[in-house]
Amino acid sequence: MADIEYEMELLAASSDPADRDKALTYFQNRLIKQEKKDGNKAVSWQRKTAAEIMATDYPDIQWAVEGIIPEGLSIITAPPKACKSWLALSLSTAVSHGGCFMGSIQVSQKTVLYLALEDNERRIKDHLLIQGGLANDRLFIETPHSWKGGIGALRSYLEEFPETGLVIIDTLFKFQPLEDSNEYSKTYKPIALLQELASKYNLAIVLVHHTRKGSHGNTGEGWADEGLGSTGIIGAVDTIISIQKKDGKPEGTMRIKGRDVEEKCLDIIFDKDICTWRIIGESEIVKGDPKAQAEVLSLLEKNPEGLRTGDIASMLGKKDNAVCNILNALNKKGKALKNDNNKWVFTHFHNTSQMKESENVNSQIHFSLEKSENVNSELELY
Repeated sequence: MADIEYEMELLAASSDPADRDKALTYFQNRLIKQEKKDGNKAVSWQRKTAAEIMATDYPDIQWAVEGIIPEGLSIITAPPKACKSWLALSLSTAVSHGGCFMGSIQVSQKTVLYLALEDNERRIKDHLLIQGGLANDRLFIETPHSWKGGIGALRSYLEEFPETGLVIIDTLFKFQPLEDSNEYSKTYKPIALLQELASKYNLAIVLVHHTRKGSHGNTGEGWADEGLGSTGIIGAVDTIISIQKKDGKPEGTMRIKGRDVEEKCLDIIFDKDICTWRIIGESEIVKGDPKAQAEVLSLLEKNPEGLRTGDIASMLGKKDNAVCNILNALNKKGKALKNDNNKWVFTHFHNTSQMKESENVNSQIHFSLEKSENVNSELELY
């Protein structure tokens, strides 16, 4: 079985589409057989009550980059030539050194595996020199020449080197052949296997992935779904990081959302001298700016049917990412929320006590109306 699997992983890395299709079919059939086998097993339930979960002390989340990349499976999406491989390389050197990432975030030192599957060793050396020549014994780099295989090979690697704390895969399609399909399950299952690996070994795995052709960064509500291929890819990851950059401009935006991270929008700039992305700040952030929040609330009050983030930004002459941060801050305060049409609306209740008080008043009014109706009915009898 091991020999067959290794052979299939070699085919998966082949430049011949027929070989890749053969490998994909093999792995998909293996998944189906495993699911049937698991389905025929007698189930032994290990139930846990909510009280047991509450009484259990769980370890804190481990971070590759605090507030951006937690343990689990993350994906970085960006258009072609948006310098995402430079970002991946700087991430690998920062974490392996325990240094500073993107100019402002201190990271803890971890052993790193960087799969640079679109580069060769000469180019990587040149890039390391440009970024400062940071070389150490905790950063392991594999190229297409040295790395053969996909998920199975990575599983074997982690078994042999369990001290690994961060794996960067650049790029996803070079690492794992995926069928070009809009069918959710066909792309979800292989990515879910990577997510399971990350959970099993308590490490962070970061996928570098292209956005769809013609995409230059969606600043609206659908920015997280811009990755190439089915939404099954995005559905299987824990954290989504999107780099949005206009052609010819050094400035860009990094948007982050995930299961264990607070959604945020960061202004970034590409330093051409050292080919590194730096965080400038949270643009016109306005999380705590009463004036900016009041502007957004006033606009929502005047538009009770609701507004999308991009609409608000256009009306106020602000950047989408700045408005995104305002709305998230207002949402946490209970002053704005999304309706069924995925539009932001103003809410009159700014805390739960006000909502409960209103519910009590409404109940009293309803009771009074019922009582009045009963009295009127009695009078009609006479």
